[in-house]
Amino acid sequence: MTEPFRIPLLALLAASCIGALPAQDPAPSTDRPAGPELELMDLSLEELMEVPVEVAGRQSEAMSHTAAAVFVLNEPEIRRSGMRSVGELLRLVPGLVISQDVPGAYGFGSRLGEYQFSGMLVLIDGQRLYTTLLRREYFQAIDLPIGVIERIEVVRGPGGARWGDKASQGVINIVTKKAAQAHGVRATGVVGTEERLLGSFRAGASVGEQSDFYVFGKMAQRDGGHPDTSGDRWDNNSLGMRLDTVLAPGVDLTVDGLYHDSFLGDSYEIAPGFTSMNMIKGGHVKAKATVAHDERHTSELRVAFDGYDQDIRDFQDQVPDEFLRYREELFEASVRHSWQVADDHHLSVGLGIRSLTVENFRVIAATGEEYNETRGDLFASWDWDLGKHVRLTFGGNVGYQDGLDGSGVDAQPDLRLAWTPESELTVWAAVGANREPDRKIADSGVLVHRRSSSLLSYELGVRRRFGEVLMLQLDTFAYDVRDQLNGFGTDPGSGATTYETGGRTTAFGGEAIVTWKPIEHLRTTTWLAVTEANSRNIDETQFTTPENDVPPLRGGATIGFDPVPGLELDTNILYMQRRDGIPKWWRVDLRLGWRASENTSIDLVGQNLTDPHHQEYYYLEEAERGVYLMVTHRF
Repeated sequence: MTEPFRIPLLALLAASCIGALPAQDPAPSTDRPAGPELELMDLSLEELMEVPVEVAGRQSEAMSHTAAAVFVLNEPEIRRSGMRSVGELLRLVPGLVISQDVPGAYGFGSRLGEYQFSGMLVLIDGQRLYTTLLRREYFQAIDLPIGVIERIEVVRGPGGARWGDKASQGVINIVTKKAAQAHGVRATGVVGTEERLLGSFRAGASVGEQSDFYVFGKMAQRDGGHPDTSGDRWDNNSLGMRLDTVLAPGVDLTVDGLYHDSFLGDSYEIAPGFTSMNMIKGGHVKAKATVAHDERHTSELRVAFDGYDQDIRDFQDQVPDEFLRYREELFEASVRHSWQVADDHHLSVGLGIRSLTVENFRVIAATGEEYNETRGDLFASWDWDLGKHVRLTFGGNVGYQDGLDGSGVDAQPDLRLAWTPESELTVWAAVGANREPDRKIADSGVLVHRRSSSLLSYELGVRRRFGEVLMLQLDTFAYDVRDQLNGFGTDPGSGATTYETGGRTTAFGGEAIVTWKPIEHLRTTTWLAVTEANSRNIDETQFTTPENDVPPLRGGATIGFDPVPGLELDTNILYMQRRDGIPKWWRVDLRLGWRASENTSIDLVGQNLTDPHHQEYYYLEEAERGVYLMVTHRF
């Protein structure tokens, strides 16, 4: 990151902390008071059904009323998982395909895997992080400390009707803790074989009687996996803050920011003695203001700036050689207005705009380019209560994008129906159409048009709670993907490459999730996910198809047991069936947690215990067995 970018960013972070305006605590009534962390066994199944989620409807609603395949990893599940990064935590989300790529980077997708139509949007507190080059790595480069994450919300089905482009397969929303929930000072240290050396802190307090803030930081050095090479590691340093305040009665403001500096190396040799490494520096500043005009009428304004620099360097015989420099700056703003237009009708409409500037310089060829891209989105959602227990929701997003990377208008509507005859039961159905903006690709001095894939989706699901003993979630889907890339041609006039998009894939499947509390101090969550795909008119000698790319069967289980007060035993079990060129693999993690005192806890964690290492992605990177010791102290 260049100095002109870094200095104003750090100055704004400091000013936001120092200049907090006094106000009353804006936390909603669903928030728990500040204090000790929520324990897994204290989280009831009723609370799981009623946990508020924003990711499905772009506004907070109880999961029990959500007409989407949504899953939430809550704070105690995150803490007891033993996972130390968001990329690893996502392995516990039913149905996702998570694969370790190079160190610090993960391939991830939902029901259709990672090929062509793999758009899965990543958000932090409802604000998108997706840019262009680092489609899979960027949110991992940020590497938030686990101690600032309140929950992770994931929708596995299409989310374009609510969030626009890049959300065709689903949306991941990383929700950070409110400042009122993070008072005091907390420090964590980790030492291990794969998680070599990690340290993080979080410090929060009130400013007067009306505002709260916290700051946090993290330093991490990780091994990159198998095999070992000269650039085999993942390092990250980050520093951030969050401020929550009330500007006036009914007017809440949240400001947060982050600076990060990451190194992602390769664990495999591209050629003898030759690997590659990425150096990423960047950060973001975000602000959200909400206005409650009355109980039936609210407005929201968001503004965000996100930018990073990346150097990609070859690493030949222990000597780095700079290859590619890359820089992006993204500005985004949105406004949303929601109101109860009648007793049975609720309407939410909004407008968003973002501007992207990209600089790309290839060092060896001494060539570079810069381009700008602007996109506008109009989104709306209309909820109609057809009766006491039935809600119909029509939503849609219309976007216009122009620039080198995309062009034209794309529309993404959906229709959702939720039936909740009682608080313990929800049946829902949805149909939607998703289409990404078409592409304009520079080739032989001309811009070549490439038609984007389109997705027609049908979904059906049910959630059922049986008291405080059992909760069942069953989600099914049928997808029809058209206009997939299936060949290349040459324009006879210019000689430019043309793109043929006549491929088609139909797929169906679903996910089954069972949460069971047979006794007071034992809780398990078990899941299975199935995808059956059939691709046509795609040359499999040139292209990987979804039917080969997606493991037909994925599964997992988490088990938490508290044998005596102060002692926690946890297990993660993960399974991925064989897919194109990648053998099936099992993973078992074990965690022993001990509350040594009221303020000190000690964790001993073993990961990937089933084998020394196994392949998860198409590159030669392999996830390794690891053990680490962690100490957390609250001052």
